[in-house]
Amino acid sequence: MIVTRAWLNNFIDISEVSDDRLYKTLNSIGLEVDSIKAHTIPSKVVIGKIISCEKHPDADKLNVCQIDIGGVTRQIVCGASNVVHAEYVAVATIGAKLGDDFEIKHAKLRGVESEGMVCSSSELGLPSMGNGILILDESIGELIVGEELNSYKKLADTIIEIELTANRGDCLSIYGVARDLSAALQLPLKSVEYESQNLEKIGLARVAELKASSEIKGSLKYVMADIEDIYTSLLIKLRLAF
Repeated sequence: MIVTRAWLNNFIDISEVSDDRLYKTLNSIGLEVDSIKAHTIPSKVVIGKIISCEKHPDADKLNVCQIDIGGVTRQIVCGASNVVHAEYVAVATIGAKLGDDFEIKHAKLRGVESEGMVCSSSELGLPSMGNGILILDESIGELIVGEELNSYKKLADTIIEIELTANRGDCLSIYGVARDLSAALQLPLKSVEYESQNLEKIGLARVAELKASSEIKGSLKYVMADIEDIYTSLLIKLRLAF
C-alpha cells in the first residue's frame, strides 16, 4: 500500500515530523515500511502560463508556444498534442537538469527558436499519467506563474510504501493510517470538510426507468448512468498513479 506525506497531512499535521521519525513510528505500530523516498522536482522547473499556441510552420506535429514564466515570455516548441488544451504547464527553463545528464539549453527545432521545454510527468520523475505534457491545476495549490514547482509539496512529496499484514485491515485507507499515527504521535486528527463540486464536471447522466407488467404488485426501477467527459483533477490522477 502506498501513502504519501502530503496525503496523510490532509488528516493529521505531520509537517514537523521528520521522515526518519515517520518511518520508525509506522514500524513501531505494526505498519511495516518497505520503502520511504522523498521526491524532488528539479530546480529551474517553474509554472508557466500559455499565452498562445500556434502550429509550427514546417512541422505538422510541433506547436510553437508563447509561455509566461513569471514576468517574462519565452517561446518554446512543443510536440505534445495536448499542449493546445493547456493553460498552466511545467516549464524546464534554460539550465534545468532533467535526469542525470540532460540539461535544457537554447535550441532550434526545424528552424524555430525554443527557449526551454514543456515537461511531462515522467520527465519530472513523477508517475506517468497518460500521453503528453503535464497540465497543472489548483488541486496542488494556488498556481503562481514563475514559481518553482518543487515548492508544491503535493508534487515534491515523500512516498511511503507499507506492507500491510492480514490483521491490519483497519489501515487499508489513508485515514486509517493517519488515525494510528495520530495516536502514536499524540497529534490530533484534523476535522475534514468536503466541498460540493460543480456538477457539470461530473459528466452527463440519463435515468432509464423500467416497470414490470400489471400482474406484479409493485414496480421495479433499474437505474443506469452514462457518464462522459469526467473531469479529474491533477492531484487525484497523481495519487491514483502511485
